[in-house]
Amino acid sequence: MNTLSITRTSPIIKKELPKLGVLTQLCELSSHDYIYIKDKIINGAVLQMEKDKTRFWDSEAIAVFYKGFKLGYLNQSINKTVNRMIFNYGDVKIKVKSVHKTDMFKGLDVLIEIN
Repeated sequence: MNTLSITRTSPIIKKELPKLGVLTQLCELSSHDYIYIKDKIINGAVLQMEKDKTRFWDSEAIAVFYKGFKLGYLNQSINKTVNRMIFNYGDVKIKVKSVHKTDMFKGLDVLIEIN
């Protein structure tokens, strides 16, 4: 039996494995800058992630930004996994998957991918 060993520099990640991604929602949209730019966000827009150390009650908190505006946070259920993805693979991209047009504050679906 052969064993597949994948490291950060393995060419197999880029060529042979399918694009891996995690689909999730942002939370706390009404508490931050989302209300000011909700009409400008489009599907496929690239977002930025940043670890938020000010949230002492959630050491794994990841804030999400769009063009410098803080939208909200990743769900607590996915924070640890995303932090591990960033630590292990480094190049992690997040983009808007879909915007709920009928109820803007219902949620913002995002796709997190390892590049």
